[in-house]
Amino acid sequence: MKKTISLLMALVMLFAIAVPGLAADTGTETSSNSDTMSFIDGEGKLNTVIITIPQAGTSYVEYYIEGTLISTAYVVIPDSSMSRSASDEANITYTDVVEGTTQEFTEPVSNYITSEQTTMGPAVLAYTNLGTINYKTNLYDLSGNPITRSLAISQQAGTTTYAYKTINSAAGTAASVVIGVISGVLSLIFAPAGVTAAALLAAAAIAAGTTIVGGIIQGAITKQYYVQTTPYDVRATYTAGIGTTTHYFDAERYQVALSGGGYSSDYYYEGYMPWNSSSVAYMFYSAFWSDGYAGVNSYS
Repeated sequence: MKKTISLLMALVMLFAIAVPGLAADTGTETSSNSDTMSFIDGEGKLNTVIITIPQAGTSYVEYYIEGTLISTAYVVIPDSSMSRSASDEANITYTDVVEGTTQEFTEPVSNYITSEQTTMGPAVLAYTNLGTINYKTNLYDLSGNPITRSLAISQQAGTTTYAYKTINSAAGTAASVVIGVISGVLSLIFAPAGVTAAALLAAAAIAAGTTIVGGIIQGAITKQYYVQTTPYDVRATYTAGIGTTTHYFDAERYQVALSGGGYSSDYYYEGYMPWNSSSVAYMFYSAFWSDGYAGVNSYS
């Protein structure tokens, strides 16, 4: 009964407290991505995990219990491992802050992540209208009225791929190490996605019927997750009188989810999406006009 209550509490807290660090407005990738999430462990204590991704294949994890740092894990998957093969090795530096010890070791990624397979969904072979960006300008007509410019935005989705992997964790493994390896592997696909690793592991533990206590995984976990990737062609059209000018742009959308349900991340974007974000609106404008950018008046 106590175990059941702990799992239910963890599930509630996972979705109530988890903080999405990169939500819809991530049109451009930053050099370092960081996020924080919290959950209730098997002892009813608040666990908080901070993940930082300084670059693809590298993850730094800080693990706190009730506000006290108990461990850190620094994981590097070398550049030569960019093939994302399950035989890649991870260089791991694990520090037990409570005991004051540090271990440096190298292990195959397959000790933590295995069974990759990829499936593909259908492409959408038609453009769908998204809306219109109405820009401000610093220009005026002969009557002194401000001139506005608008771009009609539409998109066409390409073939969606689902890259499946399986989280493997033996009982007694430090959660920060497992999170670090998962994070490093995810970041090889798309760096900002690496920050979802803590929430993914917490959900996987619940799905496997086990708990995390004192930062240590109490039972074996074998759970599959996937990264959904969808490429897009984004079309922007400017109409002036009877003439039109059209430019095409590339974008991709990513999502991390636990197979069978239990966890699904926010969408992460790369390139010219989401269309109605300030950074992407600026990039669209710069592709059409070279005069001073005055901002967006509205999206419609």
